[in-house]
Amino acid sequence: MKFFKRHDDDNSFSITDEFGEWLILRKNRNASIIRAMIEKTMKKLKVKDWDFSLLYYVEDEKIKGLFSTKGMLTFPDHIRELDFYNAFKTVSSDYLTLGEMRLSRLRACNITFLFFSADLLVRKSPKIEEEQIKMLLPPRGAYGYEIPYVMKDLFIKMIERTLESSCSSASLTLNNGSFESVYQCRSSKEINVESLKETFSYFSYEEPKVSLKTTSPRVVEIQVSISKFRTKYLIPLLWGNILASNIVC
Repeated sequence: MKFFKRHDDDNSFSITDEFGEWLILRKNRNASIIRAMIEKTMKKLKVKDWDFSLLYYVEDEKIKGLFSTKGMLTFPDHIRELDFYNAFKTVSSDYLTLGEMRLSRLRACNITFLFFSADLLVRKSPKIEEEQIKMLLPPRGAYGYEIPYVMKDLFIKMIERTLESSCSSASLTLNNGSFESVYQCRSSKEINVESLKETFSYFSYEEPKVSLKTTSPRVVEIQVSISKFRTKYLIPLLWGNILASNIVC
């Protein structure tokens, strides 16, 4: 429980914003080091208005100070991936050994989304104040280590892991905040429609519509319809695999 330690003045474990649902990390030194290095990087790049969130974080069980992380930065400025990489490497060189860093950029709704994935080793711990940091709480069936997803694969994984079944996507349409998709799933047991509604409710302002049709003794067609889809919730999950035109600003 220390990982999500409560403060006396704030007993919430999670928050929701326009980009998804997030756990609140408190008293996590390595996460705070990442944020401190990000802050130095953005200062070097002269970006004043920015926000940082973790999308994935896991520590190595055997090597102290080694961890893998994925993160998302949002800011109004236009920053190149290479400029960010060079600045981050420079400001963190005294404290971290930086493994391969993967970067992706998306520009939508007059916001730059800069995503990164990296392995980091803390060599020297800087003097920092440990702050609360947001970490993505993905929908059921989506795992942080698999981010970024392709949109079709994301929803297949969500359905397969909810139903414990094998599925394929027959069609998927996302247009002006309206989502329609059809899946073919092999299932030897009765499908729980309510569990599917709960899974897809992560993206919906209203209760999703889910209907079933048996096409053969072991194959069921599942249709999911969401009239008011939270398109911005896809951004931390898909990175550059989403078209800006799919996002309702």
